[in-house]
Amino acid sequence: MMQTPEYAHNMEIELKARIQRRDEVESRLSSFMHYIGPIDKLDEYWEVSNASSENSSGFRFRVRHELDRITITFKEKTFDGNVEVNHEFEFRIEGEPAFKAFIEKMHAHLIYQKQKKGSRWEDGTGLIAEVVEVSSLGLFLEVEYISNSLATSEQQEAKSRLYKVIDLCDIPRSALEPRPYSQLLGY
Repeated sequence: MMQTPEYAHNMEIELKARIQRRDEVESRLSSFMHYIGPIDKLDEYWEVSNASSENSSGFRFRVRHELDRITITFKEKTFDGNVEVNHEFEFRIEGEPAFKAFIEKMHAHLIYQKQKKGSRWEDGTGLIAEVVEVSSLGLFLEVEYISNSLATSEQQEAKSRLYKVIDLCDIPRSALEPRPYSQLLGY
């Protein structure tokens, strides 16, 4: 399993596809990736308004609740067709009540929540696959590559690897979902 430091500053390239049969996709994943275990992620998306900015929306961040930890994440997102390329900043917190009091002092407000349950797979080189059911949206295969930095050539190689996982799982390219979950959920 890939170790994540207390504070992470990573590049993440990901894509997702709608799937119909979880067991079939998981069976295919097991032929070339290692099963890590079940996942259950409850994500809260928060926004701090920025009155001095020309941008109508403010600063957004995610509070992720998992079985054994709470992680705060914010991203600088870009899109390249079906592929999302993120410059991601993450850190863990110990005292959620204190953190919630802190963000309320900044006048942050909860925008929406999203829950994902499923299974996680890794290949040991930064490639991760998750078969997830996203509340109210259905089943997806999410594939991502995480690195400390991604040069342009490495980004192209990472994209090829993501598409290869989709192909090995026998998922048609027409099943790829380019829109982020926030858009699919109407936020």
